[in-house]
Amino acid sequence: MSGRDHDARLAALETRIGYVFNDRALLREAVTHGSVDSGAKKRRDYDRLEFLGDRVLGLIVAERLLAEHQNEQEGQLAPRYNALVNKHACARAARAADLGAALVLSPSEEASGGARRKRSWATSANP
Repeated sequence: MSGRDHDARLAALETRIGYVFNDRALLREAVTHGSVDSGAKKRRDYDRLEFLGDRVLGLIVAERLLAEHQNEQEGQLAPRYNALVNKHACARAARAADLGAALVLSPSEEASGGARRKRSWATSANP
């Protein structure tokens, strides 16, 4: 995919989610699948950002649950948290944002339909 084509896909993603990213290079990294390499040097992919994002999402959801359910104990909050922070919920959100259209995949991953496969959705958004 050309740089111009990918910039258009990223702009479309920003429109769909209603947010414009300040750091386009970081956004590119966030949507680059680990199968992609750029010549002799391995391109940075989303694995490290996924690790961080999983923790941020968990913290935000936990904080919100504590604020909205102040009289509930941990045992009552845990099922709510688990329903919100899991690969299926994240995959639904990724599909709703059509995240697959913005993913950068290797040619072999692209040819095998990686952007459309449920597994790719889950690994693109997987706490």
